[in-house]
Amino acid sequence: MNKLKISFEHEKFPLKDGFTISRGKRDVIEVIKVKITDGVFKGYGECSPNVRYSQSISSEIDKLKLIKKFMKNTSVDYNNLKLVDLCGPGPASAAANSALLDYKLKKMNKTIWEYLKINEPKFIKTMVTIDISSLEKMLKKAERYKKYKMFKIKLTGKNEDFNKLNKIREIYPKKNIIVDANESILPENLKNYLTICERLGIEMIEQPMRPEFDQLLTNIKSKIIFCADESCRDISDISKVKGYYNAINIKLDKAGGLIEALNMCLSAKKYGLLVMTGCMMCTSLGIAPAQVLASYSDYVDLDAPLFLEKDRPNSMNFDSGKISVAKKILWG
Repeated sequence: MNKLKISFEHEKFPLKDGFTISRGKRDVIEVIKVKITDGVFKGYGECSPNVRYSQSISSEIDKLKLIKKFMKNTSVDYNNLKLVDLCGPGPASAAANSALLDYKLKKMNKTIWEYLKINEPKFIKTMVTIDISSLEKMLKKAERYKKYKMFKIKLTGKNEDFNKLNKIREIYPKKNIIVDANESILPENLKNYLTICERLGIEMIEQPMRPEFDQLLTNIKSKIIFCADESCRDISDISKVKGYYNAINIKLDKAGGLIEALNMCLSAKKYGLLVMTGCMMCTSLGIAPAQVLASYSDYVDLDAPLFLEKDRPNSMNFDSGKISVAKKILWG
């Protein structure tokens, strides 16, 4: 058997209009593309480091170098190789695991659906994110994506949120809406947000406050679903957040790969938690492995490629909230 080799490169993809959340604006996304090959078959993966977790392109490449050294100096059985054990859950493990799985599938000439023995869906449904901007620009984006069944509205944690939510609900009275605060709501303002969200029929608040304030959610009685994102990075966090939240946002870049993400999904459901499949800002290569997790999820937020000026070749197609299943040539 030819020895497996791993390589990786830093790539940049400009965004159409920029993308803003409470932590700041981005005009370009930066990802790491990983390739694993035996000289005949090739598998690919991608990750997007997140500064929120003190990650950078450099820090994740350093971890990928550890994986490269291990694979060079060790006789590897790819069927039993657990790359997440080498450098922990996170983007580097996710990209390497995605590349390894893609390599394995291409070598076996199987799709991911055949490999996992699950039915391949015709398409995956996703919500669409309305990021932070002026009211005028947010309304323009809402109009552009009005055929999507669900909006995710990004919040600033400031009073300006209320006017924007009121206006969007006024224009789209029947639209399913959730909001994502990215930790921006101060504890003393949570009650105000709950009041307006309940009045406007908003379904979910994702990560309202910073994780150190999670305990404040314990005794809140509300129809609104609280979803943990920054508070739940990997499977070890689920037992901590289950007492505060009704749902968790699982991302491959947090979990460390698809199999790890699926294990998180099983654990969450065991505790009676709802599951959202989420993504970092990425290309279709980052979305493709997550489509499997999405098929088991209650909510799906896999819209990142929509906001790119140009996606990768053989990209997934987005049409009014429906994502085409990834082609084998892209991944899986």
